Amino acid sequence: MNFLQLHLIELKYNFIVFIISFIFLFIISYFFSDQLIYICIQILVETNLLEYFIFTNITELFFTRLLLSLILSVFLSVQILILQLWIFFSSGFFKYENVVLLKNIIYIFFFNNFLLFLVIIKIIPNLWIFFMKTSFSNEFLFNIYFEPTLINYFSFLYSSFLLFYLFFIYLFFFFFIFLKQFFKIKTIIFLRKFFYLKFLIIATIISPPDVLYQIIITFFLIFLFEIYIFIYLFLSSFKNK
Repeated sequence: MNFLQLHLIELKYNFIVFIISFIFLFIISYFFSDQLIYICIQILVETNLLEYFIFTNITELFFTRLLLSLILSVFLSVQILILQLWIFFSSGFFKYENVVLLKNIIYIFFFNNFLLFLVIIKIIPNLWIFFMKTSFSNEFLFNIYFEPTLINYFSFLYSSFLLFYLFFIYLFFFFFIFLKQFFKIKTIIFLRKFFYLKFLIIATIISPPDVLYQIIITFFLIFLFEIYIFIYLFLSSFKNK
């Protein structure tokens, strides 16, 4: 048996371990799906802004729990897959390369799970509260009763999480490129208008349908961008001396 066959067998076993891990995570997630649902809506309950959700289809609650378990299992399984790939390819790297890769994997794990907590538990419920307060500002003129379905809230949660996740991933790679200096500072300054346009597009996608919030987010991103350029030029002036 040659080395290629041995690697293929090892790869097959890693794939089997990944599938078993995914199934195990899915079963555990579904078993605790009620607790997961409560965690996602806890801030709404604590603020007394929403007392209950309704469902209009007999299978709606089941599919909500199923989809929540599936998404969480995929999110966690991808991180396990990254670790398995590193273990599989680690024998082909030097020791210092494995140390660097392991550090980056730990950063990715920390970043992903912190982002999951930040967006799902903090940002999206407060965004939901914001929309509810702005939508029902005319309560003294006429009565409007809002009875949201559970699946609508979680559809809002999934789509918002995807947008915020892509946004934070973009920021992460954006500052990573800056820190590693893949582009010269002159090139970044020359493309400044291009970055401004990208910031405006990002703010339009992730912000509520309010021009004021879009402007605030855009200027915040531009501020971070300009701060980096200023700090980089300031530190470079000392190095040249």
